Amino acid sequence: MNVKKKMIQVGCGGFGAYWLEVIMPRVSSFAEVTAAVDVNEDALKNAQKFVGLGPEKCYTSIQKALEENEADFLNVVVPPQFHESVIDAAIAAGLDIICEKPLGDSLESSIRICQKVKAAGRKLAVTMSHRFEVEKQTVETMVKSGAYGKLNYVVSRLTTKRMLQSGSTPETLISGALIHNLDTIRGICGCNAKTVYANCWIGAPELSSAVSGLVILEMENGTRAVLEESFANGSGMDGWSDEYLRAECTQATIVADHRQVTVKSDMGYPYPRSAQMPLLENKYWDHALIIHDFVRWLDGGTPPVTQYEENLQCCALTYAAIESVRTGKVVDVQEYLRKSLEEYS
Repeated sequence: MNVKKKMIQVGCGGFGAYWLEVIMPRVSSFAEVTAAVDVNEDALKNAQKFVGLGPEKCYTSIQKALEENEADFLNVVVPPQFHESVIDAAIAAGLDIICEKPLGDSLESSIRICQKVKAAGRKLAVTMSHRFEVEKQTVETMVKSGAYGKLNYVVSRLTTKRMLQSGSTPETLISGALIHNLDTIRGICGCNAKTVYANCWIGAPELSSAVSGLVILEMENGTRAVLEESFANGSGMDGWSDEYLRAECTQATIVADHRQVTVKSDMGYPYPRSAQMPLLENKYWDHALIIHDFVRWLDGGTPPVTQYEENLQCCALTYAAIESVRTGKVVDVQEYLRKSLEEYS
C-alpha cells in the first residue's frame, strides 16, 4: 500500500454501525473514516463512538460532507434503493466507491450504475463478503486445484431458527441473503450461471412471516448447484458465516460446515476416508480482504473480482432468480442479462 486511504462512510446505523465498530479497526493500517453521513442524527453517534470522529465531521447532508472533506473513496452502506443516488454523488465528486450488496435494487439500476461508473472512469467494488470467508475460499481453492477430480455439483445451506417477524419477502430473501451464496457458487464453479430456478415461500404464516427458499442452478460449464435457505425452521442448523457447503467432485467430497473443512472419499489411496483439512492462511478475510484488494486497486494494482463489471453477473443471477420466483419458470440468466442490457443501455 502507498498511503492510507481516506474514506467517507454513508450510512452509520444498522450494518453501517458494524462497519464502524468491527470492520474499520481491521483495516486501520490502510484505510480510515474521515467523515460520516446519515440522515438520522442518532446514527451518526456511532461514527463518533467507534472511529472517534468529531461532531463537525458527521453530516446529515452528503453534499456538504463531500464539499468539506477530501477523500479517496466513498463507502455506501445504505438500503439498496438509495445506492444509485449516493453513487451518483460520489461520481460527481470524483471519488471511487465501495458498495454493500446488492449493487442496485434492480437489474436496471445495477446496469445504470455500471454504465455511469465506467463513463466517469471511476473504480467501484461490491462487498460480497461471505464468498471471501476463510472456509469458503479454502473450498474454492481445493476444487480449483483439480486434486479431487472434476466438480460435479455443489450444495449450499443456510438455515436458522424461526424468526417470528422477519420482515423479509421472497425478493429480499434472494437479494439480501441468498445473493452471498449464489456468488460463492460462482466462485467455486469458476464460471457464471446459465439457468436458474427459484421457489420461495412463507411456510407457516400462522407462526411466522419468515421466508424459505430453494434454488437450482446450471452453470455455464455444466456444473449444477442446489441452494437451501430458510429463516423459518424449528432449529438453527447453520447461521451467518457458519453455512454448510458441499462440493461433490469425482474423487472426493469436500464439506465446509461451521468454519471447518473436511474431505471424504471411498475411492482409496491417495484420498482420505475422512480428514479435516487445514484452512488457508491469510492476514485478511471477508470485508477486510475486499477493502484491502480495493485499496490496492486504487494504488494501481489488479482489479479485484468484486469490481463492478464482474459483479454485474452476480446482479443478473440474483434478479433472474427473483424473476423465476415471480414466474415459476426457469430463467436463462445470460439471455435475461442480454435483454436487460439492450433495454437499459
